[in-house]
Amino acid sequence: MVRFGQVVVGAAGAGKTTYCNGVKHLLSLEGRPNLFVVNLDPASENYAYECDVDVRDLVCARTVQEEYKLGPNGSLVYCIEYLENHLEWLHTQLRGLGGKGKGEGDGSGGPGDDLYVVLDCPGQVELYSTHDSFRAILRSLEKSLEFRFVCVNLVDLQLCSDPGNFLAAILLSLNVMLHLELSHVNVLTKCDLLGRYQDLAMPFDYFLEAQDLSQYFLGDRLSGRLDAKFNRLTENLCELVEDFSLVSFVPVAVEDGKSMHHLMKVLDKCLGYTAAAASAASGHGDPMDQRQALMESLDASLAAEGIKPDWYEHFIKFGALRESQQGGGGEQGVGQGGASGTE
Repeated sequence: MVRFGQVVVGAAGAGKTTYCNGVKHLLSLEGRPNLFVVNLDPASENYAYECDVDVRDLVCARTVQEEYKLGPNGSLVYCIEYLENHLEWLHTQLRGLGGKGKGEGDGSGGPGDDLYVVLDCPGQVELYSTHDSFRAILRSLEKSLEFRFVCVNLVDLQLCSDPGNFLAAILLSLNVMLHLELSHVNVLTKCDLLGRYQDLAMPFDYFLEAQDLSQYFLGDRLSGRLDAKFNRLTENLCELVEDFSLVSFVPVAVEDGKSMHHLMKVLDKCLGYTAAAASAASGHGDPMDQRQALMESLDASLAAEGIKPDWYEHFIKFGALRESQQGGGGEQGVGQGGASGTE
């Protein structure tokens, strides 16, 4: 049996909690079974949604700060290391989710306990890029509970407006990808605000593909303000990213149904998740029917992949529509007609 999960990471302010809330709302509307959100951020103060497992029930960063006189970063590291040393608590909580869902599980973690979890993680990027405890926690869940994870790395659209910030975001994305060693999808968030950045130096698709970086960083606009050493350093960093050729971005606005549906298809492909795959993992139903349904789902996914929307035009229209709705007191959620209907 295989359980599925999204590991949602990113710097503070990238929109992780908003994203997790949007995913929960969208996939619930789609009827995805046994969907749960797990808060792994011990420093979170409040949540826009009700999480099904909360690490603060085990250890809270504010309490750690007061008791051990630690700062915000030190307390987060302490909490994650504490969680690593008390993994049985997390295993028990996740096994217990099996009995809460729509499946036939008994909560024991055995066959029939199908799960799809969204892990809302802290905003301290060192935990994913250099520290080993978080990686060890994920490895434990993969080994003991048979989870299959995809890392969803969120990057704020605002970083595209500055060459240095964009390069730093790319390098961090690459670092996280190599450190966690998971299937990895980089997501450019808050794209409904694209209209505020129409003076971007490069086309929007350029930032999504993150290739031929020297065009952006080593043009006349930058070469005049950096000395030769910094130019060579920047050139070498660009070549490093291009040599790996692993970083690209999927654009998303959480309130926009079209972009969220597209992202869910990308993530499901990384996970190998289809409704048929989840059913097959639980061992229920006729094997031939499961195989046929799985092949049909994969064929549909591959067919949809060949269609590349004009994301720039889409987000410009969607952002303008959303601003007009907010100005008139109207608001639409993920997956609603106004959000997903703009092309």
